[in-house]
Formats: sequence, structure tokens, C-alpha cells
Amino acid sequence: MPQPAILLISGDAEIERAACEAARGTGQALVVVRTAHEAVKQFAHGFEGYHLILVDLDPDVHGVTLFNALDDCHGKAPMVALTGCEEIYMKPLALGRGAAACLGKPVMAARFKRLFEEFCSTPVN
Repeated sequence: MPQPAILLISGDAEIERAACEAARGTGQALVVVRTAHEAVKQFAHGFEGYHLILVDLDPDVHGVTLFNALDDCHGKAPMVALTGCEEIYMKPLALGRGAAACLGKPVMAARFKRLFEEFCSTPVN
């Protein structure tokens, strides 16, 4: 069984940078997939071992489609949606599809750190 980790599905370099900084600061392992193709390959391996799944609803990674697919197969790991779109519109959409939270971009490392501490109880070395 793989070590517990956080899965980030995003093609946004700023989001990746902030999430990596937060993961280092909390001792969490972060797995990053940047495209819909990589995300679909991850689906085949399953989601066991993930504390948290972060899904960027960015259209470049087909985020809404991926989020809908994840809602059916993500297992027990909570999902958090990230959006650069109008948060007032996207938040109810994400929460209605099983998200534990929906964060509007930009998301700074400090916000990710709080999120990781909230959802990831066991640090990974």
C-alpha cells in the first residue's frame, strides 16, 4: 500500500507551487497530475492511500468533467475543488457533487497548509 498522500489535479503552476510549499511545511507527500490524461491514468490505480484530493476546475485540465468522474470513484478521501471562476457559482456546484470545500483562486500556501492540517491527520516523512 502506498504512503498516504495528497493528490493535486491541476495545470496551474501557481497552485502547484503553493501546494508544494504547504506540503513541505506540513510533512505531507504531494502527488501532482497536470492533465486530464494523467488524471484518468490515476483513476486506473485507484485512490487508496490519499488523505485528500484537490481538483482544479480549470477548463485546461477538464476539471469539471474530472470532478464529476471523481465523485463516483474517489473512495473515502475528501475532495476539495479549486476554481478561478465565479466562486458564488462554482461553490454550490462543487459541494453538490461531493466536495468537502471549494476554494477560489488564488490559493496561497498558508491556506493550503490549513487545509492539509484539517484533512490530513498523519504526517508523511
